[in-house]
Amino acid sequence: MSDRENKYQSSNSSEYMTFILGSMKYAIELPKIREILTYPDLITTLPNTSDWVKGLINLRGEVVPILDTRIRFGTSEAVYDENTAVIAIITEDKRMIGIVVDKVDDVQRIDTNQLSPVSDMGSAIPTRYLKGYLRMENSEMLVVMDIESVIHKSELQNS
Repeated sequence: MSDRENKYQSSNSSEYMTFILGSMKYAIELPKIREILTYPDLITTLPNTSDWVKGLINLRGEVVPILDTRIRFGTSEAVYDENTAVIAIITEDKRMIGIVVDKVDDVQRIDTNQLSPVSDMGSAIPTRYLKGYLRMENSEMLVVMDIESVIHKSELQNS
């Protein structure tokens, strides 16, 4: 067994889906993700909602709200191209919500014991929506998002 494999077995590691918002790479716990979709053409828009609430889609009989995190946090222009994706997330209270991202990247195993706290200056996204960050081997920063706080019912009502 390599040192790396041994390190993961003895630590608090989990798999995360990484994705791009603007110039930053973020991650969400893999078990929260139901599936990844290309940005849907058929979104039913909702009147009197915030601009980051794109609307609703029918995903195999389930109505799923689509939220554009890029608009919500001002991380990048809301350009919809071949890389734009929707990550369908199952919340702790069993709701399904789709979040729009610039690009889905990869699945990575992350040792959550190695996460550093995010300062207010560290990300375009407010710290209350983040769990921490990790410097990767290539000196890239990976920010772990607290997706439950981003898509909490109170956040949707306040926007």
